[in-house]
Amino acid sequence: MRALILAITLAFALPAAAQHYAAFTIPDSLTEGANVVVRDYNVDLDIRSGKKGYLKVEKTLTLLNEKSSANELVIYYDEGTRVRKIEIVLYDALGRELRVVDKDEVKDYSAVSGGTLYGDRRIKHVEVRHNTYPYTISYRYERELEGIDFAAGEEWYPQHFGYSVEASRFSFSAPIDFPVNYKGYRLPVEPTRSNAGNEWSCTWEVKHLKALPHEAYAPQAEELLPKVVCVPGQVSIEGYEGAFSSWEALSKYIHTLWEGRGVLPETVKSEIQQLVAGATSDEEKIARLYRYLQQNMRYVSVQLGIGGWQPFDAEYVTKNKYGDCKALTNYMWAMLREVGIEAYPALIRTGGAPVKLDTALVKSQFNHVLLYLPGQDNWLECTVPVGPPQYIYFGNHDRKVLLVKEEGGGLYHTPHLGYLDNIRSGKTSVQLSETGDARLSQRFQMAARDAERWRAMDAYYSETELKDAARENLLAAPGLLIEKLEVLPEPDKAACQVFLEGQSERFASKGGKRLFLPLLPVVAVGTAPPPCENRRWPIAIREGFTCRDTVSYQLPDGYEVESIMEETATLEHPTGYYQLKVDHQPGTITIVRVLQRKMAELPPAAYEEFRAFWLEVGKLERSMAVLVQKRT
Repeated sequence: MRALILAITLAFALPAAAQHYAAFTIPDSLTEGANVVVRDYNVDLDIRSGKKGYLKVEKTLTLLNEKSSANELVIYYDEGTRVRKIEIVLYDALGRELRVVDKDEVKDYSAVSGGTLYGDRRIKHVEVRHNTYPYTISYRYERELEGIDFAAGEEWYPQHFGYSVEASRFSFSAPIDFPVNYKGYRLPVEPTRSNAGNEWSCTWEVKHLKALPHEAYAPQAEELLPKVVCVPGQVSIEGYEGAFSSWEALSKYIHTLWEGRGVLPETVKSEIQQLVAGATSDEEKIARLYRYLQQNMRYVSVQLGIGGWQPFDAEYVTKNKYGDCKALTNYMWAMLREVGIEAYPALIRTGGAPVKLDTALVKSQFNHVLLYLPGQDNWLECTVPVGPPQYIYFGNHDRKVLLVKEEGGGLYHTPHLGYLDNIRSGKTSVQLSETGDARLSQRFQMAARDAERWRAMDAYYSETELKDAARENLLAAPGLLIEKLEVLPEPDKAACQVFLEGQSERFASKGGKRLFLPLLPVVAVGTAPPPCENRRWPIAIREGFTCRDTVSYQLPDGYEVESIMEETATLEHPTGYYQLKVDHQPGTITIVRVLQRKMAELPPAAYEEFRAFWLEVGKLERSMAVLVQKRT
């Protein structure tokens, strides 16, 4: 009652403008489970033509605690995307204006990453600080859109995890005869479409959206959060005109950007013919040319204007000995054409877990390019300096790609690397002393995912970094001193061996006449899911693997097994399989462990059973044996 009286008193005492942003006016239903409340969030996209558009953003957020980064504003731009009229105002809990953020506080940085030689991508960034919660920030800015940033379209997310929404609106307008590709996802409302004069528009408005939880092992955010995607249906970038009316049309447009850029210098043509002379199959020719690319060209990203979609030509790569993913793929494509092997660029969204591409919405949803070989039904990743040819790589597996063809290419799907492809098989020997110290040796055979990682680490890590990686990923032993570490990648396969030797102090804990021995000195793969009451989202496991480990213990003289698990333990679940076998003979213990994690998608109601399975796996991973001195 006192809180209600205070709220009423404050409402009468404050001006109307302050009341609008006062935190006490937020309904309890919107603060429950929320870190941020979106008070107003309005986005207006004005598409003028296939060349240009304007974006106006007005967003007011109340931060309830420190658990979000909503006090930061980040705006990307480039030469074709100019930022105008940034205005930021800070309000206190009662909605009273504290200050207007000075323009000097908005920093301007290059958005060029370490792997980019040069580019025109930049960031406007500001972090608004206030030490008393709740407080409110209001942002307003405008962007002038051109080039590929405009052609890539806009995505409106009215809500993020931990955000509730009082009111939010997205609207786009375009000339009456101009096509726009758009779609709403997981929104409680349909758009309102209207015509006015020579323009047509669509508007989505949402109100009173309760906070959404972030949950472990859920699908990716863009598959769960409400959003609208809006893309111009026609584009004109630096004189290149195209339509996004279908995937074939988008493929044709990208082909026009690549056309004529694969002409190799005559000296390179002669060198290529010499390289493939004597090759007895197309596969051998492909491998030779791929090794030539790896050994002579390096990956460097160059992003300027339309260069985000258009490769530098083959002559540029020949001269400079570098290129980005498009330029190197284009170069490999040109070399294959020279020896009569058919290939096509394939646009892909690489990295992380596979994201489900919406085939119903034509949009450039890609950030990378591969080369598809239809004769071999295989793929080339042209940016890696080490690694086998015709291997999909984990960041490219199991996802939709768009083939780039003159007549228009369709959508294809890359191969899937499952739990029977991503394998780590290890043998560990442990010579245990009566003090609990141990001498250990390990040999691992890895395929696919782990082979990629260790091949890359071997190429780029220092010796110290490699040893740190081994301690973190392979051998779990206290006070481990690694004396020898070898990484042996197989040049023509997605396979790698890792061998290490070392010593561990107090590997087993000593207590009187007993030694307490951990059975699995191999780093556990994966962790048990955290508690999650009232689960909302499905369980999505998008990565599968298999680990097989054999651990052999040589016990110290005078010791015998006092207690150890006697039976083979086997656990099964749709997301995994686990088996632990123990065999002990006088003076030795042998452990055989098989752990598999399988790709799966399960309903929210299955979470507790899913968690219980992996908790039980964790218990078995921590199994111990007790050794005791023999009586004399």
